[in-house]
Amino acid sequence: MATRQTTGKSGKRGTAPAGRKPGTGTTSAAKPARGAAGSGTAKPGGAAGSGTAKSGGRAGKGGASASKAARPAAGAPNGKPGRPGARAGQPAQPATLSPGCSESGAVNCAAVTTSAWSHVGVFPVSVLGLAFFVFMVVVNSRWGWKAPWSIVHWVRLGSVVVGIVFVLYLIWAELFRINAICLYCTGVHILTFILFALIVGRAAYSGVKAIPDND
Repeated sequence: MATRQTTGKSGKRGTAPAGRKPGTGTTSAAKPARGAAGSGTAKPGGAAGSGTAKSGGRAGKGGASASKAARPAAGAPNGKPGRPGARAGQPAQPATLSPGCSESGAVNCAAVTTSAWSHVGVFPVSVLGLAFFVFMVVVNSRWGWKAPWSIVHWVRLGSVVVGIVFVLYLIWAELFRINAICLYCTGVHILTFILFALIVGRAAYSGVKAIPDND
């Protein structure tokens, strides 16, 4: 009887600890399994989410690039390609001030007509030149040459002398001050030289007087 009781106690003592250990091991093993499963489930979802965000960002960048490419170049209205160097907000280039005459280099009408030598006091040289030629047309007409008043012939001669002196002054200003030549001005200068030669030659040949009626 003593032996059986001892055996039973020893069996109970041996069985109880064995039952506790496997239970404890099973519980502790289950917890990591759940954590692993949870973490495994969460990570693919997060990866998928981050992958979607990255693809969305790339798509946004691609759309922005496409919109930039679709924009017309600056200074190109109606989608037409603009000229090189044109920028938005820049004022349009002014039209040519002197058609048929260069505006750069040695032949530069704009530089001459806008210089300080293009005015005499408050009067533009162009206006003075126009008045001179209108007067020349009148005094060199048939009436002017046959006028019985000697003052008309002396005024004609004096006017053309003043005109040629003023032309020489303008040529000096173009060559040594403005460093540019105006083609229009040069044409006027040549015409003034021709008038000077004709009027002075006539005065030297037949004197400062009216042309006889038989001429």
